[in-house]
Amino acid sequence: MTLMRTLRMESVPVTVNGRAAVTELPVIPADATPALAEGLRRRRVAGTLGRCPCGAVRPAPTAVQDAAAEQGTAHMPFPHKADCPAHDGLLGPELAAWQRKGGARRGAQAR
Repeated sequence: MTLMRTLRMESVPVTVNGRAAVTELPVIPADATPALAEGLRRRRVAGTLGRCPCGAVRPAPTAVQDAAAEQGTAHMPFPHKADCPAHDGLLGPELAAWQRKGGARRGAQAR
């Protein structure tokens, strides 16, 4: 059985539409490829600041997302541009390749 590595996430306090919130952001693995590291770095920037270096901006939450946030959790999709390293179409294959490299290493340092 092959173990797939998992991306570590960390809880980070943020402000969304003037309201305090907590978001889960990826920790950049020490052995990430440059493309994976850049995509994850941009996701961290976008999740924290609400704006990605590609120019995409976090959309205002819908009423459903707002209600879910009141309960403690909400999924907030971020519309990265198609050529942005953080876009699912580019970051997804990079992450999948990193995960296939094998089991998680204990004590690996994050960037």
